Amino acid sequence: MSTDETPRCYLCGGIDHEVVAREFRYPIEKTGYRCSTCSLVFIHPPMSPEEERKFYEEEYGIIYSQEKNTTPADLFEARQEDAGMYQDWVSPWLQPTDDCVEIGCASGYFLAVIKDRVGSVAGLETHLELRQYCEQIGIPIHDRLEEMPEASVDRLFAFFVLEHLGEPMEFLAQARRVCRPGGSIMIVVPNVDDVLLSTYNIPKFNNFYFTPAHQFYYSKDTLGRLFKKAGLPKYEILPKQRYDLSNHMHWMMAGRPGGMGKYDDIFGDRLKRAYADDLVARFLCDTLFAVVTVKAS
Repeated sequence: MSTDETPRCYLCGGIDHEVVAREFRYPIEKTGYRCSTCSLVFIHPPMSPEEERKFYEEEYGIIYSQEKNTTPADLFEARQEDAGMYQDWVSPWLQPTDDCVEIGCASGYFLAVIKDRVGSVAGLETHLELRQYCEQIGIPIHDRLEEMPEASVDRLFAFFVLEHLGEPMEFLAQARRVCRPGGSIMIVVPNVDDVLLSTYNIPKFNNFYFTPAHQFYYSKDTLGRLFKKAGLPKYEILPKQRYDLSNHMHWMMAGRPGGMGKYDDIFGDRLKRAYADDLVARFLCDTLFAVVTVKAS
């Protein structure tokens, strides 16, 4: 992507964009654009490779820890529900002999859940404290994806990682390289067509949603375009809704995160399911889960 005053779209090379964000969750002098040709949403100017390395090795863990008021051990415990959810999502593709690696594994909460169901697990994590915690609980850690052996894993997981990367094509090329033929790259990203952003247009949610940590924001269409451009034409993108109707009502009324389950006694299971199912059916959900099958070269 160009770094001059007229940014060039990473996906299609277009230079005609609309501004979608000037306010971010953390103070920063950047702008969010939507490409008028392919609809990719991106932040400009992008991080340089060195800025990206420094941010994730030194700064992001501190920002995240302060925001969530958590330690690696706290994060491990707090994310058990997420770990179970991810396990449910990936289970149809897991085999008992699979060698698995998770990119951006944080404190290893997901790998710890699946390790007894597969052949082996390993992680890749740049932040030192999280790396050390994974090693303490018996999860091997790789230093860099580029240094992993070719065709060495069956399942590669990247949960809420791709949107952080300034060179997603390079990442997908490396992921494809380390996966065995017939293996899977399983990716989870936020959906930029989330109904709170695309339809309800809640200003405080918009300012919360856009963060300098995310360099790209994908929809079903732009994520598919990216896979095809990366030479990965065999994929499935599944819509997922993680946040409930109470959370959405809380954003509308209070203009801040929270509220999960707050109005359960009023809404009831049938209404909550119907609301989530409708968002999923329309791809207005908050999350996209992609399963990319790696074919032989």
